[in-house]
Amino acid sequence: MNSSGIIVSLRFLALALGALLSVGATQARAEDVDAVEVDSIKEKYWTRGDQSEIGVVQNRLYTKSGKAEIGIFGNFLISDPFLNTNSVGLALGWHFNETFGASLYGWKSFVSNSSALDTFEEFSGATANTNLSSGFVGAEGTASLMYGKLSVLGSSIVHYDMHLALGLGVAMTESGSFLAPTLGIGQRFYVSKSASIRFDYRMIYYRETIIEKVVPTKLGEERGSRGNFTNAVSLGVDFMVDF
Repeated sequence: MNSSGIIVSLRFLALALGALLSVGATQARAEDVDAVEVDSIKEKYWTRGDQSEIGVVQNRLYTKSGKAEIGIFGNFLISDPFLNTNSVGLALGWHFNETFGASLYGWKSFVSNSSALDTFEEFSGATANTNLSSGFVGAEGTASLMYGKLSVLGSSIVHYDMHLALGLGVAMTESGSFLAPTLGIGQRFYVSKSASIRFDYRMIYYRETIIEKVVPTKLGEERGSRGNFTNAVSLGVDFMVDF
């Protein structure tokens, strides 16, 4: 190959390299623009609340810190297969910050025979040694470990937070009152800045005294004690009060 051919080839290579560099730079600028647009969209999506509050979810639209809470709820209690137990209760709480809070709560129980007990009494002519619940009062600390947003059918956004609860209470029954530790998990869905729908599950344990209801000669006597695991599923409405 002569010198003129070499020069032409070098010029061609230089032009090709320049074209590739130009395309690469254009793509890099486009990616930068896309990244900036995505970051901007994310920032606008997550920061619609109070601009003075900065967190992992940068600005919560619904906040709890420094607010009192008043709630009303209904319970479905699962404990004795021979009894159907439902309750209505009230709760009063305080949120120290967005993560930690404490509350006092209590409920009144309404008890009826289950179909299992009705069947047992019908075919045996006797009853069972049950211990009817009359209510519960307790205190618990809560830790809200997760706050987020859910898309509902792509048409609306629901804000929620999930919490764990640990507490201590008193289970009141027809045979007496018994100390009961509690462990729970729950979730609230915000309806507005002052109201939310709250779902809770609590596991309650206590040792209860059993009163004789079957043997005629020993009716009303104590038969001993047993451990009681109660599963309480509640649904209610909470209202935030800002002082």
